[in-house]
Amino acid sequence: MRLNRLIENLLNMSRLESGLISPKPDWCDIHDLANRIASSLREELKPFKLSVVIPPEMPLVKFDFGLTEQMIYNLVLNATQYAPEGSRIRLKIFYDNGSLVIQVMDRGRGFPAEDLPSIFNKFYRGKDALTGGTGLGLSIVKGFAEAQGGTVAAENRENGGAKFTIRIPADSAEMKTELKE
Repeated sequence: MRLNRLIENLLNMSRLESGLISPKPDWCDIHDLANRIASSLREELKPFKLSVVIPPEMPLVKFDFGLTEQMIYNLVLNATQYAPEGSRIRLKIFYDNGSLVIQVMDRGRGFPAEDLPSIFNKFYRGKDALTGGTGLGLSIVKGFAEAQGGTVAAENRENGGAKFTIRIPADSAEMKTELKE
């Protein structure tokens, strides 16, 4: 499984660097996205409490499902590696002023201040990084977000842990309905 992840990360990085990533936006149900992540990381999430927060009135949103799934997958997988067992990992997804906003939060150690400016750099591994990683996961998240015209930011949470926020410009079905009226 680790070898497959490594190969997939290397292929994704190669596609990003060659400019072969071209988003294919389509109308998506956010619940499907969250369920897919929870299902594909079922084993890794067993020692944690996954909390998925999606507003009940969440509209369909137009974005690239596959690229976005890979971004969230990488962030949630990282959280399982750095958060203490039994802690809560939070996945929050909402629509805000023309953007799909995705936040992944954990209660791990967070980032040393000197690592924060570099964590999205290719092959960067912080001084407290666990063994076995390649330092590609977060750079792929950044590349996939930027390929969709979006951004990703990382910060330390006030009471400990990390928080990643992805913003992707996206149409919503709700917005389309309002425009017709």
